[in-house]
Amino acid sequence: MHLEKLEIQGFKSFANKNVLTFPGMISDEKRGLTAVVGPNGSGKSNVADAVRWTLGEQSMKTLRGKRAEDIIFSGSDKKGKLGMAEVSLFLNNEDGGYSKALLSTESENKKEEEDDDEKKASPMDLSQIIISRRLYRNGDSEYMINNNRVRLSDIQMLLARAKFGQKTYSVIGQGMVEGFLNTSLSERKEFFDEATGVKQFQIKRDESLNKLKSSYENLAQAQMLVIEIEPRLKSLTRQVNKLQKRGELEKELKELQVLYYGFLWK
Repeated sequence: MHLEKLEIQGFKSFANKNVLTFPGMISDEKRGLTAVVGPNGSGKSNVADAVRWTLGEQSMKTLRGKRAEDIIFSGSDKKGKLGMAEVSLFLNNEDGGYSKALLSTESENKKEEEDDDEKKASPMDLSQIIISRRLYRNGDSEYMINNNRVRLSDIQMLLARAKFGQKTYSVIGQGMVEGFLNTSLSERKEFFDEATGVKQFQIKRDESLNKLKSSYENLAQAQMLVIEIEPRLKSLTRQVNKLQKRGELEKELKELQVLYYGFLWK
């Protein structure tokens, strides 16, 4: 899987729609290398930020901003501010690298049932995968894979299966190499987890743990309701018995009234 093209519109300094095309194979064995050059302030770092943001980056500090709307073009002397930012990554999967990763994962988990939404978001026969992220100034955001709306977790799973993501070695920014050498063992472990394909199983584990946590919370609420109702159970039982007896008495009274007033009428 290789980055083929990058479309940016409304992201930071990219007011108009810009398309960056990256070279493919320049020979049978060599792949081209792209360098983005320019003076300070020309937006070179914004290209890397756009890639990182589309891959699911949530930290505004990492994207060199304070609020989410800071990444939307804020206007200039000649152009007003925009209401939306959108970036699309075009990934070439003609070599089947992602498909092989999926096949490997499925063979190891034959007995596991996969989510239907996950299957739709991760088809195995795609020659090109387009990951898009869109943010509106009111705070609404959208994630898309091949123009189909998906969840952030779907994109994270796709990236984890392809063994790359937004936080580790896939996008290396200024100072990251030195920071990697100075990180703790637990933080450094994230790099190796992503490179070895362990990340996808960690995501599944976290999802399962969240579901278990939610189930325990629901169970605790149910137990609280039982504890609250149990002392009133005897009182409620007596009330129910009284209601049943009342119904029987009302029925008997109605029958007697019919006989009595019928007798008087005759």
